[in-house]
Amino acid sequence: MKILIIEDHQVVAEGISIMLNELNYVEKVEHVMEGKAGLGFLEQNPDTDIILLDINLPDGNGIEFCNDIRHQFPKVGIIALSTFNQAGIIQKMLENGADSYLLKNTSSDELIETIEKVSSGKKFLPASIRKILSNNIPTTSKTPVFTKREKEVLALIAEGLTNQEIADQLFISQLTVISHRKSLLEKTESKNTAQLIKYCFEFGLL
Repeated sequence: MKILIIEDHQVVAEGISIMLNELNYVEKVEHVMEGKAGLGFLEQNPDTDIILLDINLPDGNGIEFCNDIRHQFPKVGIIALSTFNQAGIIQKMLENGADSYLLKNTSSDELIETIEKVSSGKKFLPASIRKILSNNIPTTSKTPVFTKREKEVLALIAEGLTNQEIADQLFISQLTVISHRKSLLEKTESKNTAQLIKYCFEFGLL
């Protein structure tokens, strides 16, 4: 079995690699730190069996990379491995092609069991993840739809830019930025910018 770890924390990846390399059926464990590097690796190594995919990556959202991997490499098993335990994020990963979802504090036995299940072509969620989803399953109908300009404004808000800085960068007026910001807050039912960013990240909108 050939496994690729896409994880930007070196210590986490090394710990997992050491554990997996002790399994007699694991042929090779490779590690990259960014999503684009993972896609590049898969292009060169399409026989990879399992991917352990982090969500918070330096060059983008792991949810989007999951979707890209699933479409370009439909046979590979994808296991999300994250610290995020929000139902919205878990659901989005599954909707975008993940075969399983594990928290980074999972036990070694649970990780190995999940890898074995997914490598056999099965989708598998441990009891802890099923419990999170059963308690709060977000529906896609509640996911707001943003305009192209709202998405641009949202991305710059997430970077910490002020209304004036956003206006300057997008070549629009500050009043227009304020209008888009208000629309984003209303669509997500957020009271402030912190809630807006948290909501959008949980639902894979950032």
